[in-house]
Amino acid sequence: MTVQVEESRWGRDLTSGSLHRNIWYLALPMILETGILNVSQILDIYWMGRLGSAALAAVTISMTVRWMVNSLSNGLGVGGLAVVARRIGARDRAAAEHAAWQTILLAFAVSIVLGGIGLAVARPLLVLLGAREEVLPLALSYLHVAFAGTFTIILTFVINAMLRGAGEARLAMGVLFLATAVNVVAEPILVFGLGPLPPLGVAGSAWSFVLGYGSGLMMQMAILLRGRARIGINLRDLRPDFRLMVRIIRIALPSTVQMTLRSSSRLVVLGLVGLYGTFATAGYGVANRLLLIALIPNFGLANAAGTLVGQNLGAGKPDRAERSAWWVSAYAVGYMTLVATALFVLAPSLVGLFDSTPEVVVVGTECLRIVAPSLIASAVGVVLARGFDGAGNTVPAMAINLLSLWVLEVPLAWGLSLLWGVTGLWWGRALANLANGLLFALWFRRGRWKEREV
Repeated sequence: MTVQVEESRWGRDLTSGSLHRNIWYLALPMILETGILNVSQILDIYWMGRLGSAALAAVTISMTVRWMVNSLSNGLGVGGLAVVARRIGARDRAAAEHAAWQTILLAFAVSIVLGGIGLAVARPLLVLLGAREEVLPLALSYLHVAFAGTFTIILTFVINAMLRGAGEARLAMGVLFLATAVNVVAEPILVFGLGPLPPLGVAGSAWSFVLGYGSGLMMQMAILLRGRARIGINLRDLRPDFRLMVRIIRIALPSTVQMTLRSSSRLVVLGLVGLYGTFATAGYGVANRLLLIALIPNFGLANAAGTLVGQNLGAGKPDRAERSAWWVSAYAVGYMTLVATALFVLAPSLVGLFDSTPEVVVVGTECLRIVAPSLIASAVGVVLARGFDGAGNTVPAMAINLLSLWVLEVPLAWGLSLLWGVTGLWWGRALANLANGLLFALWFRRGRWKEREV
């Protein structure tokens, strides 16, 4: 009877029982959650492709800029996941809820600051990235809306990370399903107009994202305030706890740096692609979105690894935490091998589906066929990086991404482009992906992350 009461209070125990069942208990809704993102990604490039190559290039540049700014705060989700998962694993709900609220306060404050910075730097950054005369006004219209509403996106991702850390993968999936549904329905209406609503073009894409994630944020607040999850918000305990905030920031900071390294390196590569013209940027935009879409389910698997590592360490089971991460990596490799093969074979048809301009198809196809196989190694890196995050040991992921992105990818992409043109950019990225996966596997195997106190 005691065991049943405890199970009812805490939900499924992820620190005992079948390892594989626990992995898929978390992974399936998390894969569906991240897979839902693919729907909006696919439809976004489809609608922008209908507006022409200039619109597609504008959104490609704008999305990269937006995610670079947002990445400065995304590490807070990692910090929140780590502290919440440890406390749930130790069966301390009050401490988990307290940590969740402090993370939300931090995320809100940081998102307001970053939104203002984004609005201020949008134009010069777009010019620096080579946005041409026909692209610049379209990209600006997107970024002005996106940065004004950036708090909705940042808070939604941070709170979802904490829900996953608490083992509430299904609730996190429901939040993202609502956000995506609103986005998918709103985008064609806002982009092309309907009845009295005027067509907003590229700006309509940004509005649909903001409205979608705003809906998800409202659902999260309802869940937390009504106590429908293993964590909640206690309105009698809303004061800032600066000591805990500092602890969360210490965990989040290396993860924030690594995410910023990743997004800023993408900006540099995008700038190099821009040297080859609007068609090259549009082709890269389609290929890059397809690569991201292929990789996204691995983030669902990775989130499962992070939760399992964090909760098992909290329960004093480091060996079980390690086995969980390696098995999730194996599943990710199997999935990515199948998808990379499909991308390689179907590349021309997939690119042409979104923009049939011959020059765009040639660039996008070449990018897919060179980079897609390297995503098999990237899958390992993605999973083990989140394993480090779940342990609260975020420095290794930062160091590895610094090495693979800025010491390898950017110099290789630039150097090889001098020899082979735009083709060299794809080879630089592929080689960096291979190195990234190998480095994560070697460092994770050392096992020092098991000793991290959170």
